[in-house]
Amino acid sequence: MKHALIAALTIAALAAPLAHGDSVSAHGEAASVYDETRGTLRAHVLRLINRDRALDHLPPVELDVAASALADAYCREQIVNHTTGHFTLDGLAPYMRYSFAGGNDGISENAAAWSATYAFSDRALYELVRRSEDAMMAEMAPHDGHRKTILDPYATHVGIGLAWDNSHQRGEFRLVHEFVRRYVDWTRPLPRRAQLTDAVLLAGKPLRGMRIAGITVHHEPFPHPLDVVTANRLDSYALPASRREYLPRLKTTYSRRDDGTLAVNVQQYANGSRGDFRVGDDGAFSFSVPFADGAGIYTVVVWVQKPGNATSPIAASNISIRVDAATPAGLGQTAAGGRR
Repeated sequence: MKHALIAALTIAALAAPLAHGDSVSAHGEAASVYDETRGTLRAHVLRLINRDRALDHLPPVELDVAASALADAYCREQIVNHTTGHFTLDGLAPYMRYSFAGGNDGISENAAAWSATYAFSDRALYELVRRSEDAMMAEMAPHDGHRKTILDPYATHVGIGLAWDNSHQRGEFRLVHEFVRRYVDWTRPLPRRAQLTDAVLLAGKPLRGMRIAGITVHHEPFPHPLDVVTANRLDSYALPASRREYLPRLKTTYSRRDDGTLAVNVQQYANGSRGDFRVGDDGAFSFSVPFADGAGIYTVVVWVQKPGNATSPIAASNISIRVDAATPAGLGQTAAGGRR
C-alpha cells in the first residue's frame, strides 16, 4: 500500500479523549520519553527559527515557556477535534486564546498540520519539523505570511507548540509558533471579563527604550462555535477593522518672551486634539478603556515606538476582554463578584 502524507500550513497577519502522546504520558517511563522527545523537538524548532532569522540579520528570539504550554494545549485540542489552522471549535481567534489564558503581549501565530496513513517515528517528527520550516521560509510575496511572521524584526520571544498522535495506525502532527512582542511592563493588567458599566484601567511602562505611540481598541461580536469544516476553512485571521484610536496627551510648555512675559505653548495634533491619555516623564502610562460599541470582545492594542525613529509603531499587545451587557442592579452580584 502506498503511504500518503498530507500537509496543511496556515498563517497569521483552548472531556474528549486525549491524543496518543498524552494518553501515553500518563504511564511513567513512556511519559518521560514523550516529554523528552517534545523537549528536544522544541529546541530543534527554536534553532531552525533563529537560524533563519540570523540569515536575515535579525536578533534571535527566546523561548517563551508559558506561551509554549498554551501552544501545546492548542495542538492537542486540534488533534482531538480533527482541526487545522488557527481556530478550534470554540471559535476563538489566536489573540483571544492567548489573552484569555493570561497573555498580555503582542502575538502572531503560524500553524502547520500533517496527516499520514502511517505512524510517525521520532525521525519522521524531526523531518516534519524541518519540512514545515522550509515550506514557510520558501513562501513568496504576496503569499508569504509564515515567512513574515518568522522574520518579524520586533519579535522578542516565541512559544512553540507540538503534539502528535500515532493511534489507529495513522499519524497526526501539529506544530504552532506563537511569536511574542514583549515591550511593556504591565503594572496594571486588564481583566479578561467586564461589564459595559465597569471602569477598566490599563497601566504600564514601555521597555527596551521605547515610548508609547498610541492605543487602538478593536470591537467584534462574541465568537460563535464552529463546525470542523468551517474551522478548517479559516486559514488566516486578523483583528477586526472596527476600531477606535487614542493618542498620548500632549503637554503644555511655557517659555519666557523677550519682554519678560510668560508664553503658554499648547501643542496639538493635526486633527486639533491634544490627546486622550496621560504619559509620565518616565514613559509610564495609564488608560481607561472605553466600551463604546456595546457588548462583545474588545481587543486593546498598545503601540510603541523608539523615540526619534520614523519606522512604523510596534503592536505590543493584543489583550482581549469579554464585555457583557450590564447586569440590572441587585441581580447577579455573586457572579459579578467572582468574575475576575
